[in-house]
Amino acid sequence: MFLTGVNGQLFGWTESTWLWLDQIGILLGDVTLFFGVPGAIWAFFHRDAIRRWLTLDRFPLSGKEDDDTQWDALLFTVSQSEIPEWVIARRKPGAVALLATDRSWEKAKSLAHFISARGITLLGPKKLDDPDDPTEAREETARLIERLRKQGFDNIGVDITGGKLPMSIGAFLAAREFGCDALYITSQFDSKLKKPMTHTARIRCLSPGD
Repeated sequence: MFLTGVNGQLFGWTESTWLWLDQIGILLGDVTLFFGVPGAIWAFFHRDAIRRWLTLDRFPLSGKEDDDTQWDALLFTVSQSEIPEWVIARRKPGAVALLATDRSWEKAKSLAHFISARGITLLGPKKLDDPDDPTEAREETARLIERLRKQGFDNIGVDITGGKLPMSIGAFLAAREFGCDALYITSQFDSKLKKPMTHTARIRCLSPGD
């Protein structure tokens, strides 16, 4: 009784106000029904895709420097050979996989010789048909990761420093999909010698694997 006004309506609001609110409620109900039911049907048939989206990349991009992680194997997107050689010499993995392009093929072959000469298991180099297609890079990176794991290398780091941007994006997505560490190497560049200055190089962990 204390909530009614002198006009007998709740809160003292007029009958026209309540009629207006009633119409709004009906409209909102219709909108919810129109969008909610088809949305629920769509979600049911796409529940696996939704689950993958909800669980993908819920992690901080740490970018922290990594000084002590020892990976069983490393996978590189290749552009130059100096940085991968520095990482390999520093971390001494049991296996290395290489993903290259037509442009970086000679560098990849030189790097492959460097790896084989040290008795390290080598996969590749694998040449991408289209370095501007992140999907191809993701699929080829995934295949290399699977091959490494079949050979018993479980703790895998994926270095996305080299290669074109779409190539690095594809490799990064595969690393996240398989729960691998995604790495990026920072270093100063010698403009005269046109190569990275490896004594300034630092390993950054973009996303720790699960």
